[in-house]
Amino acid sequence: MKSDLDAWGITIPERYKTPERIVIWPENATAFDVFRDCASQWRYLTPPMGNPIPMGIERSQLESTMRMLEVDDMRGTLRKIQHIEAGALEVMRR
Repeated sequence: MKSDLDAWGITIPERYKTPERIVIWPENATAFDVFRDCASQWRYLTPPMGNPIPMGIERSQLESTMRMLEVDDMRGTLRKIQHIEAGALEVMRR
């Protein structure tokens, strides 16, 4: 990857070179797993003559993923995912 970045003249700021360590609390592990498994299921709104705007993860995909993972508390897990999604949207829309 470094050779590709160098070829294009792209430099990575120092703050991104060392990944942050995150800790997922056990009570949030299921929500994080579902969120991660749905990483390619984002819905975008594309205005005329504009850039795509991320709107959120497709709810049908969240539901099917939770069913496949046999999540017991789907409603509670959805609420946790919505908090994760809100933070992701804040970053994605910058």
